[in-house]
Amino acid sequence: MTTELDNLHNGADGENDKKLNPLENSEKSTDNESDKQDLSEEGITDAPEKISEESVSQEESATMGTQEEMPGTQETEIQNESKEETSDEPESAQSEDADDYKSETNGEESDESEDSHEEEIPFKNYDELPLTVLIGEAKELLKNHPARKLREHFHQIRDAVKKQLEEDENSKKEAFVEAGGEETDFHYDNPQRREFNAVFNDYRKQLDAFYKEQEKSQQENLKERLQIIDELKALYQDTVDESSNIFTTFRQLKTRWHNAGPIPKAQAGNVFRTYFHHLDNFYEYLNLNKELREMDYAHNLQVRESIIKRAEELVEEENVQKALNELQYLHRLWKEEAVPVAEELREPTWQRFKELTHKIHDRKSELGEKIKAEQEENLKKKREILDNIKALTENADKKSHGEWQSGIKKLNALRESFLAVGRVPKEVNQKMWDEFKAATRDFNHAKNEFYKSLKTEQQTNLEKKQELLRIAKEHENSTDWNASVQVIKRIQADWKKIGHVPRKYSDSIWKEFKDACNKFFDNYKERGNQVNQQFEENLIKKEELLTEIKAFSAKENVQENLDAINDFNVRWNSIGKVPAPKMGINSEFNKVIGELVKSLGLTDHEIQDFKMASLVDQIKSGQDERLLDDEIRKARKLIDELEKEINQLETNVGFFANADQNSPLLKDVYRQIEEKRSRLTDTEIKLRKLHRIDFDEEVNDSGNAEESEG
Repeated sequence: MTTELDNLHNGADGENDKKLNPLENSEKSTDNESDKQDLSEEGITDAPEKISEESVSQEESATMGTQEEMPGTQETEIQNESKEETSDEPESAQSEDADDYKSETNGEESDESEDSHEEEIPFKNYDELPLTVLIGEAKELLKNHPARKLREHFHQIRDAVKKQLEEDENSKKEAFVEAGGEETDFHYDNPQRREFNAVFNDYRKQLDAFYKEQEKSQQENLKERLQIIDELKALYQDTVDESSNIFTTFRQLKTRWHNAGPIPKAQAGNVFRTYFHHLDNFYEYLNLNKELREMDYAHNLQVRESIIKRAEELVEEENVQKALNELQYLHRLWKEEAVPVAEELREPTWQRFKELTHKIHDRKSELGEKIKAEQEENLKKKREILDNIKALTENADKKSHGEWQSGIKKLNALRESFLAVGRVPKEVNQKMWDEFKAATRDFNHAKNEFYKSLKTEQQTNLEKKQELLRIAKEHENSTDWNASVQVIKRIQADWKKIGHVPRKYSDSIWKEFKDACNKFFDNYKERGNQVNQQFEENLIKKEELLTEIKAFSAKENVQENLDAINDFNVRWNSIGKVPAPKMGINSEFNKVIGELVKSLGLTDHEIQDFKMASLVDQIKSGQDERLLDDEIRKARKLIDELEKEINQLETNVGFFANADQNSPLLKDVYRQIEEKRSRLTDTEIKLRKLHRIDFDEEVNDSGNAEESEG
């Protein structure tokens, strides 16, 4: 059964000439016409018209007519002679092949063959891209690629832009009518439409320039091909060169014809028929020179072998699309450069090439599977992105302003990732796009609801901060340093916890609050200089009082002496603090008072009671709660330490169960236990007295009550 590839082979050897490659799509030959039609539908200036048909020279037409109308007998004799000499051109080559080769002159087909070696321009999901991205994509395509290769891209982009503009226009028209306007009064204007029209017009101009350049190039190619025909005709009609020179010239003419490029379609049929007519005549001439013919056969066989070798390499090519594209070029090369060959080698070489072609074609399914796998992977990526977008909307009522701002950034990144992912299977493409729009719409709805509620919350925060501002202004001039500094620090901490306020009040209220706090702390720092001066004055007073105490002479009445000593304590504590380097004066005072008390001849118990009474008087007279708390804390700490020490000593005694009771070591342990128990008892009594201090009672009454208790 004759296949399309077989027809290709037969045409290449002069029996038939269908298409250069079965891979070629018949629609490619009409790309320019459809492109011009699409441009016309968009209101764009028509591309250059097809070149008007120009007839071949009268001499060529006359020659063609002479050959076609040659008497049957003479034509038969020439043809029979050719067959006997194993000519590669059958008798039908003069007429039928010339007609079939007309398709070879299609300029677009040649362009396709050339373009097949260029890198393909990838398509994107233009229907899913926003309007601004579409316009940017059109600009980038026009900037980086020739307009002639962008037809399908620009048509898809144009359709996507048109669809979005219509949706936007209908939406705004409905809003206009719902607002009470008349539909006839509605006017729609979108600057993005003008921007896209400008880009599309640039594309149109470049395409128009391409067609004009193509027309010029085709005219030049026509001149070249007509010149080649003249030279080919002269090659067998006006033979003056040696055989080797004729063969070289003939090969050069075939190469020039191969490289000449496309010509206007109107002249293509006549020109190619004329060329192959003279090619047939030349091969008839070659029949008279078998040596030249065999040289041509050998050369063409080498070309076939090189083509077959390259086809074998393409079978192993990893890039299937690249292999298919190059195979198309090899078929064209086979047709134009690898014929004729010896008859006994014609079919075997063709069968080898055809088998390799089938193997490469069989890999189309591999390409399809690869594309399918890529689309499935893209679908998986898009589903993952959709899940991440939906996750941003979860727990919307619990999100803070910062979380929403972070979510907006993440959404923008996810949107870009979604649009950057390639195509997905066609049957789920629209569904994925709808889910994407729904997910982003849900996020934006939840975000808008949050910020509506945030306005109410911000108003409440404003009222709270206004209250803190009021408190700060009340304390900005305060001199009650200990109390006010705690208040200012507290309201500063509360301020940080409150949250945002309406933007128009944010800066002003913060400035007022900060100024009030800064004013207080400036005063607080300034008071340090005053305090230092006060400390110096206190030092002078304490030095004078210490001198007075050292000069005190004890009287006979012990109680009077104790009252005087107690008065010294009260006066000393009422003076206040002294500079840190002079804190030693307090130790000196305690030493002098201790010696003075001992000089009165009191027992240890009386001295302890006196010190306790003095401490109580000092606390109550100064209303010093801090001192009271310190003494209670010290007493509790001492009680804990004594109890632990006593327990430890009693545990140690257990190790001396069999020891002599008169042992000095054992006696010393018992002595320590008794001393510590005595101190523990005294400290517990002191703690009870400290707990009973009441600042509302008179100092003396309290002191008497404690003495009687003791």
